[in-house]
This record gives sequence, structure tokens and C-alpha cells, in this order.
Amino acid sequence: MKAVFVTTEPNDVTNVIAAWDFWNVKSTRITFDYREPIDGDDIVERTSAVCPDVIFYIGGAGSPMHLPSIATLKTLREIAPSINLIFDGGDKPWHALIKKYRQQECFDLQVNIDGRKDCPADFNTTAPVNTSFFNGEGPEKDIFCGISGNISEGDKRTNIIKPLLAEGLIEMRLRDQVGDGYPEHVTFMRRCQMIINTSFTGSGKTHHVKQRVFETGFAGAALLEDIEAPTRDWIPSEYFFTYEDARFSHRNPSAVIRGLNTEEVAEKAGLLQEYVRDHYTPQQVYEGMLERL
Repeated sequence: MKAVFVTTEPNDVTNVIAAWDFWNVKSTRITFDYREPIDGDDIVERTSAVCPDVIFYIGGAGSPMHLPSIATLKTLREIAPSINLIFDGGDKPWHALIKKYRQQECFDLQVNIDGRKDCPADFNTTAPVNTSFFNGEGPEKDIFCGISGNISEGDKRTNIIKPLLAEGLIEMRLRDQVGDGYPEHVTFMRRCQMIINTSFTGSGKTHHVKQRVFETGFAGAALLEDIEAPTRDWIPSEYFFTYEDARFSHRNPSAVIRGLNTEEVAEKAGLLQEYVRDHYTPQQVYEGMLERL
């Protein structure tokens, strides 16, 4: 099945496309720079030349940016069935644009992949993971608790992670800003016995289910998740640990990490790995979208 992805350029976009390529015919990617005016005719021409069976669009919402026009999106839909893949549909800045795209009939299907079931998309699911780097024998699990990601001074994620780093309770690998370092990201995760996740959306106003949650399972690590995250809607709550984002709670991240032993962590890791392997392969996630076209 031939697919075209018309997308912006962030790191996570590359991984979602790679998940498609792992189980299907290698796709064609057409990128645009949201900082510059968009040449819609060029996008349409290049997409049409591929003769795709399906078109995936990945754009943005909220802050000022250049995006393909409504006319361009509707023309793409005439070439092949089109799907709007939404990364942060749980964030309210997306909601008005989702409704606008629906009113203008820009897509055959709008799919939110951040695990929020209250998003007004046509279908809410989770982000597909490129599982190709998780196969085979992994490295020694020499990190008790870690995280591979990015933090920014003053944001809510940083306020959780920095104290844990200062206490020496976790190790952190900073994620690459482009997609080239994904194998290294996976190797680090596979070294971890447990991975802590921060589940804030981009705005920091609510929580969603990050791709890291499923990567943790495929990496054979236990998950330490924010109790406010909607992860329990997709994975049984007994398959992961939770913490409360409150300094004086007995369930704060530091207290939880200090209170766990390797046997408990290994047991949860095994449960999570089995569950994500059974329910969240790239094929399963993408077929869940395609069957709704």
C-alpha cells in the first residue's frame, strides 16, 4: 500500500513515518517549513506523481505558522483518501482547527494519536512506534531508572525531572532534535530497568499518552507514569507504576523510585512488554486507522 506523508519536520514525525515503513511499502515524505510560505501547488504535484493509495497529513495548530491551505488539503483528498494525523489533540488549541477541517471537508478521517479520548477527532488512538530497533538481544540493563527526552527551563516536566537528577535517582539522555539519533534513543531505553514518563501536553495544561509509554514497553522496561495521565485507558493500570506530581505526597516520584526493588520492577516490565507487543504493533495501530476510511 503506497502512502505519502505531507508533514512538518519535528523528531517525532520521523518516528511515526518509520513505524509505517517498518510493516508496509516504504512511504514517500513531502515536508514543508511552517516558518515559510507554503507552495501548495508543488505539494499537490509531487503527491500526485506518486499515485498513492493513502495520504497522511501532519501539521500544527495554536501558534502562528504557515500551513497548507484549505484548498490544497481538499485537492490532496481528491488524489487519494487522506488522514489528518494529530499529535496533540488533547490540547485545546487543536480543537477549533479540527472542527474547521471537518466543516471544510479537508480529510476523509481525522485521527488523534495522543491517547486523549475527549479530543473531537473522528478517531482517538495512540502513536505508532517504529519497533525495528527493539528486536534482538538488548544491552545490559545497567540503569535502574532513566528517561530519554528533552526538558526546558521552567516547564512542568523540568520541575519533575531536575530534582530527580540532582538526587541521583535517574539518568537522562537528551533526545536529538532531528530523527537521526533514534537507534541511540532506543539503546538507552533498553538499558533502563524502569523509565519515568512526564505526560504533559505541549501547553502543559493537560496530560496525554506519549509515544515514550509504548517505547518503554517494547524496550522491556517498567513504566513510572504520572497518575494524571490517561495511560490507564490504553494499558491496564496494574501493568505500570504511578507517581503524583506533588512535592509532599508520599507518592511523589522520588519516594516511589526509592521504594521499589529490582524484582518488582522486572515483574512490571515483563507485563508491560507482553501487553504492548500484543496490542500496539505498527500494523495494529495503522490498520485501526485504515479500516475507518
